[in-house]
Amino acid sequence: MHDKRQAQFGGSPTLLVTVVAVTALAARAAHLFFVAQADWWGVLQGDARTYVEWAGQIAGGDWLGGEGFYQAPLYPYVLAAIQLIFGAGIWPAVICQALAGTVTAVLVGVAARCLCGQRTGLVAGILMAAYGPGIYFDGIIQKASLAGLATSFVLFIAANRDNPVRNWRYLFIGLSVALLCLLREHAFVWVPLCLLWCYKRGHHGRTMTQWLAPVMCLLGLTSVLLPVGLRNSSITGSWSLSTFQAGPNFYIGNHEGADGHYVPLVRGHETPEFERRDATDLAQRAVGRRLTARQVSSYWMGRAIRDILDEPLRWATLMAAKVAMVWNRYEIPDVESQYVVDDSSPILRVLGSVWHFGILCPLAAVGVIATRRDWRRLWLYYTMTLSLAGAVALTFVSARYRYPLAPLLMLFAAAGTVDLLDRLRRRELRLLAGRAGLAIGVAFATNLPVQDEDRLTALSYMNLGVAMAKTGDLPAATDYFQYAVTRYPSSAEANNNLAQALALQGSYEMAIPHYRAALAVESSLPGAQYNLAVALEQTGKTADALSHYRMALDQNPQDREARAAVERLSGISP
Repeated sequence: MHDKRQAQFGGSPTLLVTVVAVTALAARAAHLFFVAQADWWGVLQGDARTYVEWAGQIAGGDWLGGEGFYQAPLYPYVLAAIQLIFGAGIWPAVICQALAGTVTAVLVGVAARCLCGQRTGLVAGILMAAYGPGIYFDGIIQKASLAGLATSFVLFIAANRDNPVRNWRYLFIGLSVALLCLLREHAFVWVPLCLLWCYKRGHHGRTMTQWLAPVMCLLGLTSVLLPVGLRNSSITGSWSLSTFQAGPNFYIGNHEGADGHYVPLVRGHETPEFERRDATDLAQRAVGRRLTARQVSSYWMGRAIRDILDEPLRWATLMAAKVAMVWNRYEIPDVESQYVVDDSSPILRVLGSVWHFGILCPLAAVGVIATRRDWRRLWLYYTMTLSLAGAVALTFVSARYRYPLAPLLMLFAAAGTVDLLDRLRRRELRLLAGRAGLAIGVAFATNLPVQDEDRLTALSYMNLGVAMAKTGDLPAATDYFQYAVTRYPSSAEANNNLAQALALQGSYEMAIPHYRAALAVESSLPGAQYNLAVALEQTGKTADALSHYRMALDQNPQDREARAAVERLSGISP
C-alpha cells in the first residue's frame, strides 16, 4: 500500500513538521483563548487540585514525600519543575501542555512517515493535531497530555529506522515506556512487548548483538523505575515500581456491583484526599489489624478476584461491557468532562463533534486492513494497541485512561485515509466499496450508545457546580446544577445540590420542588429531609415542615437540630 523506499526515506520532513506544528499550535491557542474567558477557568477539581498541591510541596523542597505513591508520580514532578522555572499558576502549565501536544502531533506524523511514507505521515500529524480529546486534555491540569507525549515518543523511536544513535534507541524505548508507566500504569503491559520487539529488531546474525537490544531496553526501564521502587520501599517498607493503587482500582472496576465506571469506595468520597484513606481504613477494619500499603492493595485485589470467581458469568458480561466502552465514541468523564468544556470553546465543540473516537476507529480499521501485508513490520503497533485497550478494560474505563490509544490509532487512521483516497483516485470501486463497508460497520458499532451518557455528563456539570460553590460563586454554581438537572432530571444529587444552592441564596420556594425531586429518587439522601423541612418552614408551610423534620429525626435519631425543630413546632417532645 506504499512505496517502501518512500516509507524509509520519505523526503524532507520539514513540510510535515511545519504544517503539523502550526495546525496543533493554532488549535490549542484558540481553545485556550476561549476557555480562559469561562467563569470556571482556574477552578481546580479533583485530581487537578491534588496535583497542583503536590507540585507545590515538591517545588517547596519536599522532593521525596512521606508516603508511598498512591497516584502516578511523574506529572506532579513535571508541574513542580514548571513552577520553579516559569512560576506557579494555571497558565504556565497549560502553555507547556499545549507545546507538549504540538510535539505529540509532530512525533505521530514523523512516526507514520517512517512507517508508511510522506503522505501518510502528514495526514497522521494533522489528524493528531486536530483531535478534539487531545486539545481538551492539553488545556486542563491532567496527566493525559504528558501520557500522549510519552506514547508518541515510543512510536517515534520504534518507527525511526534511520535513528542516528542506532542501538541506543533501544535504551530510549525503555526510558519512554518507563516514563509512560509513571503517568499511566496500564502501560506496564508494554514492557514484555517492547523487550520482545527489541530482541527481534536487534538480530543481525550474532547472538551477542541480538541480546544487546533487549538489555539496553531493560537498562532504560530500570533506570527510571528502580529509583521509584527503592523510594517506595524506603518509605513504606513495601516494594512498588509505581504506585500502591492497583488493588483498589482493580476492585472498583471488577467487584460484584461494578458497572465499568469509577465509583468511590465510600459514597461522596470521589476526591483524591479520601481515596487512599478510605482504601486503607476499610481494609484494616476488615482484617482487624494494621496493613502496609502493599497489603492494602493485595486485600482489594483479593476481594475483586473472589467476586470474579464467585460469579464468572457476571464478570464476563461486565468485561464485554467495558470493552465496548473502551471502543466507544463517548469520552467518559472523570471529574472534568470534555462535553462541559465544549460549552466554552467553539473550536473544541466543532472538532469534537466531527473528529472523535467514533470516527478514528473506523478509519483505523481500514488502515489495519490496508497495512495487513506489512504485519511482520507493524506487529508491535497492533499488539500495543490491543494490549493497552485490554489493560484499560481490566480496571474501570475513563477518557483519560483511554487517551494513550489515540496516537497509536492515528497511525492506522492515516494509513486508512490515504488508502481510501488512493482507491477513489484510481477508481477501484470494488475495493473502495469493501473498505467503505468496513468503515461503516465499525462506525455503527463504535457510535452506539452503550452507557447513560446524559447521567455521566450531568455528573460533570454537578461536579463543576460543587467546585464553583466552594469558591463562593453561588450564582454560577446554581447555573451548573441547573444544567445537570436539565440533562438528567432524575439525579437525586443534582436536584439536592441545586436546591441547597437556591436555599443558600434565600430562594426557598424554588428550592422546595428540587428537594422533593431528590427525595422521590432517594428517600434516605443524607440531609435532604431536614433541608426540605427548613425550606418549608421558611416559606410558612409549618405543618409540612414538621412532618419532614420528623422524617429527618426518624432517619437519624442523633440529629439534635431536627429534634429541636420538632419540639419547637409541635410543642412536645417527639
